[in-house]
Amino acid sequence: MRDESPFIPDALSHRQLSQLLKTAQRSAPQSTNAADQQGGSDGPSLDPDLNRWATHTRRLLRQIAQEGDGAGAHRSPQQVMALGSFRTHLMLGLQALKAAQS
Repeated sequence: MRDESPFIPDALSHRQLSQLLKTAQRSAPQSTNAADQQGGSDGPSLDPDLNRWATHTRRLLRQIAQEGDGAGAHRSPQQVMALGSFRTHLMLGLQALKAAQS
């Protein structure tokens, strides 16, 4: 069975990402509907769930930061690197959410 979702590459070069950004800015729909500009839609709003996710993510990032060097005390080097990567992805997710809401 074929997956109907769009292809998502494992990696993107900076050049490819820049080109996608330029294309997205040019083709972004310009809404004149006041309800669309305020985030209104017929379906349920994601805002409460997104705000809850952001709150939990910030709390988790604070806990990781409080552990500091202790985070690696009982972990292998690979686990410490994975935790650092996880932290980075959480921070990028918060930045993306902020950009999406502005």
